[in-house]
Amino acid sequence: AVANIDGVKRIRYTSPHPQDMDEDLLQVMKDNENICNYIHLPLQAGSDRILKRMNRTYDQKGFLDLVDKIKYYLPQCSISTDIIVGFPGETDAEFQETLNVMRQVNFNHAFMFKYSSRPGTKAAEYSDQITEKTKQLRLEEVISLQKKTTLNMNEKLINKTLPILIEKVSKKSSSQWAGRTEGNAWVVFDKNNEKIKDIVDVEIVDAKGVTLFGNRVLNKDCAYEVN
Repeated sequence: AVANIDGVKRIRYTSPHPQDMDEDLLQVMKDNENICNYIHLPLQAGSDRILKRMNRTYDQKGFLDLVDKIKYYLPQCSISTDIIVGFPGETDAEFQETLNVMRQVNFNHAFMFKYSSRPGTKAAEYSDQITEKTKQLRLEEVISLQKKTTLNMNEKLINKTLPILIEKVSKKSSSQWAGRTEGNAWVVFDKNNEKIKDIVDVEIVDAKGVTLFGNRVLNKDCAYEVN
């Protein structure tokens, strides 16, 4: 399989099931420069018992082994995930397992939710529902951890020069662009003579929250530094 499609500068796909991520796919990603070094890999929960209750077909070890495989093939790959807290029956210890997996993987980004019962689902019939207060506290804890992790991962990009795909004018200033790295992080930098859909070199100079800030590198011979 190849990803050479005329006119397509970047390919970024979303939410593959962990069972669909195999070595053949990772090799295709490695071999094709226009496939972004970015994978959204839903974890949902770190506890094997809760994953089984969710009808997920993997366990914690399998997920972590897959992350190791991704990093072997794509050392610079950004990984994002989905986290659900407060699934029926989730104990404090099982919630801690989710936090531990988050610490081991160091996800670049995460979409985090508290479990919400849906009528007609098997989970809605469980008698061991988690209180709204507990779900909220757990959600706040995973959000706090992920914010720190995202900032730490972004700070590692400071002083690196990255190819940025310009997507729109910055919300805060009409004199700045907002674009994304291959790893799906937003970067804001001053306008020069670029236009939307251009891919340009930007040196990262700062990281605040989930946003990177940089300066356009005008030297066309500049090599990308992503180590």
